[in-house]
Amino acid sequence: MARQTFQAAHLELRHKTYFAVLYVPTDIRHLIGKTKFTRSTQTGDRRIAEQRANAFAISWKSEISRARHEAPDPLLSEAMDLNLNLRRKDLTPGTVEEIIEDRTAEIKKTISPLAAMEFELIATGKKRILSSLIPEWKANETARGLAQKTIDQMVCDVTLLTNAFPTANLLTSQNTIIWIKAIAVGNDLSASSVTRIIGFCRNFFRYLQSLDEVERNSQNPFSIPDEYKKSKKLNAKGKNKVDSWLPFNEDNVITLYNEALKKKDKKLADLIKIGAYTGARIEEICSLKCSNISLERSCFNIIDAKTNAGIRTPPIHSKILDCIAQLLKESKDGYLLSGLTFNKYGDRSNAIGKRFGRMKTDLEFGPSHVFHSIRKTLVTKLENSGTTENVAADIVGHEKPRITYGLYSGGASLEVMREAIERVSYCF
Repeated sequence: MARQTFQAAHLELRHKTYFAVLYVPTDIRHLIGKTKFTRSTQTGDRRIAEQRANAFAISWKSEISRARHEAPDPLLSEAMDLNLNLRRKDLTPGTVEEIIEDRTAEIKKTISPLAAMEFELIATGKKRILSSLIPEWKANETARGLAQKTIDQMVCDVTLLTNAFPTANLLTSQNTIIWIKAIAVGNDLSASSVTRIIGFCRNFFRYLQSLDEVERNSQNPFSIPDEYKKSKKLNAKGKNKVDSWLPFNEDNVITLYNEALKKKDKKLADLIKIGAYTGARIEEICSLKCSNISLERSCFNIIDAKTNAGIRTPPIHSKILDCIAQLLKESKDGYLLSGLTFNKYGDRSNAIGKRFGRMKTDLEFGPSHVFHSIRKTLVTKLENSGTTENVAADIVGHEKPRITYGLYSGGASLEVMREAIERVSYCF
């Protein structure tokens, strides 16, 4: 369904400038705290004003919708109470059915046919309230082995859906596309956030199919609006092109390292130097235990990795061997980078990662440069030093690019990897 145009009646011309105006429904004004929304479109051009006002209106209507859903819904509560009574065995047969029938007719007459249908479906037990299914869906996804952080985000996103649609019969393509556009504008969501929410909602819909809350062969009604679709293709026509992270050059890495020392954040400086000479992910470095490091063999044993290929034994570069030895000596908690705190998901890299993010932003690096960019710096240096792709993949923990090495090789030896990594150097 095409987005509804903003009615001209909602534009007010004040001193040659158009203002967008939307009156708050009387039944929700006590929750919103105002009688109307108003905002300048900052233009006297009516066509441009209508376009801007349209976006404002969607956001305001989303706020009104959220306020309504956050308020107690007496009809839903009444329907659930009637359903509980319907299943009681101590009541006269037919009594509750008659009450449901009478109340449904009354609601249809005084409120709306849609409200009456929702009431009747819940009261008779033909449909369950979607929000009541979230706990068991959460348990189902947890049993699949998903990370707790992912589970929490899934529940948060799907709760947005169940707040808007009490029962599954309302989940149509027409309804869901209007809904996702409204919350995207109302909450100023990025294309990535919209993509994530739609993905989790599709997952929830498949779960509803498994429960027969919706027909098992029905089409999944969730799709990403064209204006929020992402693409990594350089010639893609969509406006949400996904730019890959960019590598830092050597001077950038040195600047970051020196800035960390200037801020007297030696732990962050050590993290940057280790990343520069290993290409390890920030989570891999922060989760390295002292027991995972062998000074005798001069190598790391990375066992807490993002992928199976990430589980590896890369060499310790001679340029950081003294640094590693000192960190091992100073460790008080069994970790190479001692003293880092865990977040609620057991991640030790969260706080120091944010410090890195703030520092690189202060140095005017954009969003395409992140800590992972240092990993790309090392890979670039390995390539320029003549290292073969399969050896570089073993050092940084990537899948092998070719079937022979990828499926049949046991991996490059520590000596071969050491010879390759020693060809890399920085002027720290």
